[in-house]
Amino acid sequence: MKGFNDDYETFPDFIHGITHEIWEERGVGAALKRYYADDVLVRAPSGILTDNTGVTAATLATLNEFPDRQLVGEDVIWRSEDDSEHVSSHRLISVMRHTGGGAYGEASGRLVRSRIIADCVVRENQVKEEWLVRDQAAFARCLGLSPRELARRQVDSDMRQFGEPRFFTPAQDVAGTYRPFIAEDSTARAYADGWTRIWGGKEISALQHLYHPGACLHVPGGESRNGHADIDRFLLGYLASFPDAEFCVEHLMINREPEQPVRIAMRWSLRGSHSGWGAFGEPTGAPVYVMGITHAYLTGGRVTMEWVMVDEVAVWKQIVSATLAQ
Repeated sequence: MKGFNDDYETFPDFIHGITHEIWEERGVGAALKRYYADDVLVRAPSGILTDNTGVTAATLATLNEFPDRQLVGEDVIWRSEDDSEHVSSHRLISVMRHTGGGAYGEASGRLVRSRIIADCVVRENQVKEEWLVRDQAAFARCLGLSPRELARRQVDSDMRQFGEPRFFTPAQDVAGTYRPFIAEDSTARAYADGWTRIWGGKEISALQHLYHPGACLHVPGGESRNGHADIDRFLLGYLASFPDAEFCVEHLMINREPEQPVRIAMRWSLRGSHSGWGAFGEPTGAPVYVMGITHAYLTGGRVTMEWVMVDEVAVWKQIVSATLAQ
C-alpha cells in the first residue's frame, strides 16, 4: 500500500491496527496526529468535527468516562481507489465500564456494550473523512435509561454548554473531496433496491425476497430480530414513525472472498418527519434526519445476517428538541 505504515500488510490490518494503537495502547493524540489528517471531517449523528484537535478532545473525553474501553473488531468491508486511497467500513463492538463522569452522567460502574460502524476514507496513511454511527440506544439501556431519557439529558446538557441542541443534519455538512461510491455489482444493487423498496416505497412485502427465512438482524439497542415476522415488526416501527421519509443510498460497497459469504456495506439516510405512531411514540411532527450504516452477509443472493446501525438517541434528540421549541 503506497504511503502506508509498513507494520500493516493489508488495509483491514491497518484499520484494526490503528484503532488498537489509538485506544487500547493509549496512543491518543500522537497516534491521531499520525493517522488522522489535521483537517479531518468526522460526521456522526451527534454532530460534525472538522479538525484533528476536535477528534482528540472527543477521544480523551470518552476515555475519561470509560478508561478500560476495549474495541473488538468484527469486520472491515473495503475497496481501493488506487494504491494510495482506500475506503473502509469497520464494524466493531465497544466493551467498557462506566467509571468516570461525563456525557453519560455520573460514574455508574455499569458494564456497557455498544456496536459501532465507521466508514473511513484513507489516503497515504491518514484518515481524511469519516462517517461514524454508534448504537447509543445500547449505551442508554446498559446504563439503566431509555434512549429518550438519555436524549433529554443530552439536550439539557447541550443547552447549558452551547445554548442549543447539537445533532447532525445535511445543512451543517462540510464538503469533502471524496465522492460517494455505488458499486456496479448486480448483488449489491439488488440489495440496495430491496432496501429502497422497503424503506423508500414502504413495500414491506419486499423483505420476503431480500431476507432468508432464518435471517438474523442486529438492530439498535443491542437487540436482534430473527425471521421474517420479527423483521416485519422492526421495520413497521420505523416506517410508521416516519411515513413520509425519503430514503437515499449514499454509499455502497461489496466484498467477495473465497470461503466467505458475500459482504455488503451500505451507508444510507432517511429524511422526513415524526408524523406517525411507531417505534418513536406519539407523533410530534418533528423534522428528522437519520444517518444509517448497514452491513449485510448474503448467501444465494439473500441476507442471512445484517447489522443495522442507527443512533436512536440522536433521533430522539431531534424529536425532543422540536417538542421543547413548540
